[in-house]
Amino acid sequence: MHVSFYGATREVTGSFHTLTTDQDNILLDCGLFQGRRKETEEKNRVLPVDPKILTNMVLSHAHIDHSGRLPMLTSKGFNGRIYCSRATAHACEYLLKDSAKIQEGDASYLNYKTAKTFLAKMKMAKGKKRLSKEDMHDIKIMLKSGDHDLRTEAIEKLLREHSLEVISPLYTMAEAEEALSYFNGVPYQDTVTIGKDLTCTFYDAGHILGSAFSLMQYKGGGQTKTVLYSGDVGRFNKPIINDPTLDFDEKHRDVDLMIMESTYGNRFHDPVIDMKPLLKKALTEAFD
Repeated sequence: MHVSFYGATREVTGSFHTLTTDQDNILLDCGLFQGRRKETEEKNRVLPVDPKILTNMVLSHAHIDHSGRLPMLTSKGFNGRIYCSRATAHACEYLLKDSAKIQEGDASYLNYKTAKTFLAKMKMAKGKKRLSKEDMHDIKIMLKSGDHDLRTEAIEKLLREHSLEVISPLYTMAEAEEALSYFNGVPYQDTVTIGKDLTCTFYDAGHILGSAFSLMQYKGGGQTKTVLYSGDVGRFNKPIINDPTLDFDEKHRDVDLMIMESTYGNRFHDPVIDMKPLLKKALTEAFD
């Protein structure tokens, strides 16, 4: 077995790892890089592994830095299944479509800015030192329907006619909805086959609703190898989310390799008991 790390390694977003056996390539998470647009755009546009070579995928939880590039994966030739807890599958129905809406909105806004700047320069080229309110109003009417709705088709047509760059979203709402058809929701502590002689069992990780430790076992060549992928790990004694699982099935306790999230590995959280007054303080300040 081989493990390769492509994202969330020496950084905290874009989780993307592969577990490879002689027969299968399993993807662990497919997260979106989040941060400044220019820095993350290049990372997000290119998947580090050809989706066509992947057998199946294991998703630890629904947060976008772990699930956000799934529509790109499924639109580029991935033919496997996405295994996760049932709650994660349900949460992704909301989060992936919301992410797609943001991708589409960002692309439309960037194209609008390009078109607006181009039209302003065209008018300035006619010898005007500055644009009047009437000029800006004319530009606005060309590019917007009402105060907020962008004329997306008209904007993209204008950009193409003048050989200007048209920004496309990372993925569309339709691609996000298509990705959801690849999900297999699995109950905690049920074991599912994800490859030849390779199984996965999910345990509650206590991070968010549906988050899971992914316990993968490979039985081949007369030996058993066990890999535990933590995803993000929750805290204990929180008022809503279950505590992270401590009681694993006996056959899953002899772990050969543990892959663990370590974002907060070098610091201490404040005690959970202090969270209520901190929340009250934040709400009061916002209200004031």
